[in-house]
Amino acid sequence: MTETGDAKITKLTVSPPLKKQKTDPVSEAEAGDAEIKKVGADSTEMETVPESKAPERRIRRRGKWNDPEYMRQLDMFGEQYEKSQGYDIDWDNLDFYFDTLRLEDALSYDEELNNRELVEMLIKIGIKEVNEENDIQLEFVKYVSANVQLVQGFLFYITFWAKVVSTSNQEPQLYQAEVRKFGDEIFVNEFRFRPTQECYR
Repeated sequence: MTETGDAKITKLTVSPPLKKQKTDPVSEAEAGDAEIKKVGADSTEMETVPESKAPERRIRRRGKWNDPEYMRQLDMFGEQYEKSQGYDIDWDNLDFYFDTLRLEDALSYDEELNNRELVEMLIKIGIKEVNEENDIQLEFVKYVSANVQLVQGFLFYITFWAKVVSTSNQEPQLYQAEVRKFGDEIFVNEFRFRPTQECYR
């Protein structure tokens, strides 16, 4: 389901790969860090990174306006949020609670799925919509990161690896999707290549 009006999906076209990113799913798999399975966009099978490889949940402090360290980190958070449009936040250098959370620091967002399963389901829904609208065969490869914001429901800023299997160049590329979940309704607001910028994961 796609929300009309304010929720517009960015059209994708097959293009040359973006600049090589710091994380490479192929070399990670070869190093034994994670197994990459071929999972179709319509598949209900989940490709997950082992929990032992996922960041640990971190309890963050509530800030006070008269605390200089909180204000310094709030400025840092705001700058990173604005620059990356919510996708890339250096959580390892932030100690305080802000209006956006790293997925791994949050409690459950769904009664039936854990957070990782939920995000991978949201990715697959976005891929399915893009495939149908652009007549391509984009396939999910691996989850990278997600940030979550409380809105009318929950707004997920997700970064992940995927590849277009309908072309000769099947090298995975980084994509990003902004997806809102409100009850049982899911709205894909944005789906794009990840811009070439510093990534904190």
